[in-house]
Amino acid sequence: MNNPVLTAIVMVLIIIFLLLACAFVYLTTPNKFRFFDLPVAYCHRGFHDELLPENGLGAFKKAADCEMGVELDVQPTKDGKIVVFHDLNAKRVCGVDKLIREMTFEEVSELRLKGTEEKIPLFTEVLETLGGVPVSCEIKTPGTEVNPEFLENVYQQSKDYEGLFNVISFNPYVLEWFRNNHPEVIRGQLSAGTEHLGAKGFAAFALANLLTNYKAKPDFISFRHTDKTLGFLLNRFYGTRLCAWTVRSMDEVEKAAFEGFSTFVGEDFDITEV
Repeated sequence: MNNPVLTAIVMVLIIIFLLLACAFVYLTTPNKFRFFDLPVAYCHRGFHDELLPENGLGAFKKAADCEMGVELDVQPTKDGKIVVFHDLNAKRVCGVDKLIREMTFEEVSELRLKGTEEKIPLFTEVLETLGGVPVSCEIKTPGTEVNPEFLENVYQQSKDYEGLFNVISFNPYVLEWFRNNHPEVIRGQLSAGTEHLGAKGFAAFALANLLTNYKAKPDFISFRHTDKTLGFLLNRFYGTRLCAWTVRSMDEVEKAAFEGFSTFVGEDFDITEV
């Protein structure tokens, strides 16, 4: 280039691009590699069906009988008990429009799952029922809240579990807490495209692109298998282990495997086929 001003502008733009690229790599890099096992498949919220409601002891017993890994969800009650339940609000599953975190365990025990006789179980009851099959434990929090007492209780109740165990969360600060306090626990960052995250604006962009990996340092990524973001593609390039949620047919499993996923969280079909 003969124009020195244009040359300077181009050089500045190149430097800015390289700096942004370096920053993106730094922010999205997961934990340093360590050996750990993940099963090929997990039953999403237990091996549930029309008769056995999600996250109920019946669905967990069926998964254990089939020797299948299980993905489940934990959250605290008002009085500090840890229960296994997906939604923050009980309305969809139990027909009562109240937050689990605002009810005592006694109140929660009065609820029933999907019109059955099954109750919302305690985390300890579920682990006992599962009896050693692999568990991927999603920690539910409102937004980016971190409740150290709750997280410590999750750790204490699960640390002696005989099977493979990991924690996953959409909240990267939950994973950061485990990284700082119990680094031996395998951590998985849950994420998806921006339109499938509860966050908005830059927060959604950061979570979807895994820009919080520098804090959470996850060992694997659990991503909505139909979504793709730059952060996801970078983690695939890094060789990060990828878990796909939620697959609902063998066709979806095959497509996800082609995209680089090696573990699959499935429901609505015979997950034992995977």
